[in-house]
Amino acid sequence: MGLRRGRCTLLLGLLTSTFVGFYTLARIFSSSSIYPSTSVPDDVTIPDEVFGLLWFVTAPTEQGRTIVVQGDEGREAFANVGTEMGHALNGPVNPEKPVDMTWYALGSIMSQRQDKDRSRGNNGRGFVNSWSKGSKRNRAGWAERMRVLQEEYPLIVFSKTYCPYSARAKKLLERYDITPRPKIIEVDLRSDAPHIKGILTRLTRHATFPNIILHGHSLGGSDDLLRMHEGGVLRSELEAEGLKVGWNGEDEGKEDVIV
Repeated sequence: MGLRRGRCTLLLGLLTSTFVGFYTLARIFSSSSIYPSTSVPDDVTIPDEVFGLLWFVTAPTEQGRTIVVQGDEGREAFANVGTEMGHALNGPVNPEKPVDMTWYALGSIMSQRQDKDRSRGNNGRGFVNSWSKGSKRNRAGWAERMRVLQEEYPLIVFSKTYCPYSARAKKLLERYDITPRPKIIEVDLRSDAPHIKGILTRLTRHATFPNIILHGHSLGGSDDLLRMHEGGVLRSELEAEGLKVGWNGEDEGKEDVIV
């Protein structure tokens, strides 16, 4: 009888220890989650998703980073953080559905933090514990990102290198001598070209290339740009958005700009 009581007491003690252990681990993981918080500070305005995509393809900090979707086996979430944890943090996403703005901004935030941790000898592990604290700063950083997009990349052309319509649009814009110069994104040179196209189509309702984006608003494609040029409204449209516009052609409005 005493032996049975001893076994029961031992079993009860083991169960209690196991419960306490799991509870402690749960508290640890909840306080240092590798997944971004979705909370947004009250004083932060999150821009439309199109600006997330524009930042993703233009910012120097995002060079080499690609969009990852379900089924992209073996591809890293972004170039600077080649770890399974980084991949989990950054994706995958579904181009057919809205993508959280945290995702678009994640690469620059995480790669900078990992570089700092590596310099301290932490082998890139330290950013995990500070991620949940940094998510609000990540979202709040859109004010600065929007400033950069407005001042440096107000006009962005999503193009394809082999596309004659893209070539025609780029030649026409070159004749207008625009400052800041249009930022050209050659989508076909990216490994995530289909995903870029899917997101662009969803956000702008324009499914072909080129897709010309002025301050987050799609002007359309090559034919739309040509109509604006021939109608004499392209210059005024660009200048109204703060761009400086000159002319490099022989005679503004001549059809020699057409490829």
